[in-house]
Amino acid sequence: MQFDEVKPEHFSTISRDPFPHILIDRALMQVGGNDSRAAKFRTDALAAAGWAHSNLVPFGRYPDQAAAAFNRLRAALEITEKPAQVLAELAKLG
Repeated sequence: MQFDEVKPEHFSTISRDPFPHILIDRALMQVGGNDSRAAKFRTDALAAAGWAHSNLVPFGRYPDQAAAAFNRLRAALEITEKPAQVLAELAKLG
């Protein structure tokens, strides 16, 4: 999957068109299976990508960290769309 680069200002800007982090978030749910396992996979993938905050913390509160995490996810999703392999790629990316 190909996505544009996520920038910190995306988390504090309103747009009609979804920003890349929204598309990546949707892709995580799709890759995870669009069910309760998908929500767990999304949480695990965000943590593996470097998002150290809970699901209740908005990305806009720490936009630099969020952008870095979503760009790692973007890189992993460019390589594979299999959940276990996405997590493995994120581990490689550190």
